[in-house]
Amino acid sequence: MIQITKLFSASSVALTLMSCALPTGAPQPSRIQFGPSIRIDRARGEVTIDAQVAARIGWLEQLVCKAGTREHESLLAVEVAPSMIHAALLAAGYEPGTPGSWVESSLGKDGEVLLELKPPRGDRVDLFVRFQRDGMAVEQPLSEWVRGESVSSETLLFPSDQFVFAGSLVRPNPKSLGPGEHFVADYTGSIVGLVTFGDELIAFESVIPDRVEFAEALWEAWTDRIPPEGTPVELIIRRRE
Repeated sequence: MIQITKLFSASSVALTLMSCALPTGAPQPSRIQFGPSIRIDRARGEVTIDAQVAARIGWLEQLVCKAGTREHESLLAVEVAPSMIHAALLAAGYEPGTPGSWVESSLGKDGEVLLELKPPRGDRVDLFVRFQRDGMAVEQPLSEWVRGESVSSETLLFPSDQFVFAGSLVRPNPKSLGPGEHFVADYTGSIVGLVTFGDELIAFESVIPDRVEFAEALWEAWTDRIPPEGTPVELIIRRRE
């Protein structure tokens, strides 16, 4: 668990070293290899991350998670720490905001529980996935791997334009971690969230409470469209103008 704090510190150091790599006034490179698994194209406002297919079947609470955390409910898993992705997005010129949240408020007139929803904030992003199919490179919106089902059993298409760079959170360590702070997404594995847990690095703009009594499961993996589990892919984060 102590490694969580170290990972967050490493991302800060990496970003500082990158900014100091060239003399003052020297032209800054447009393309940067940010560690072995992340590539930055500053001119295009694009960050590309090596990933692999996680879940192909079932309800989703995440779209992308850190390997070893939420693969059973995520389309993709990545090996790199969420804090490193955060640093790469900063280097690409993105401004983080805050994750969304929700709380129960007072009862309504009929005794029903009312919810106060606070949407996430941050620079808006688009998400794509690139992989090999029959020897050809294929690039698709990640949203095309998600489907829903209406009450009349009609397929619902997942929106492709509702994600923001929320930036997760930095919080004081619990006693089990010792003194210091930790980057929350490094602890939970939340990289691209769907359900609103409040720890998302990249968050879905529509707040979905993480309790089934307030929000029944709606979005699931579109199995027929997803390559086999373990297939290597690239997750591409692009700025939405």
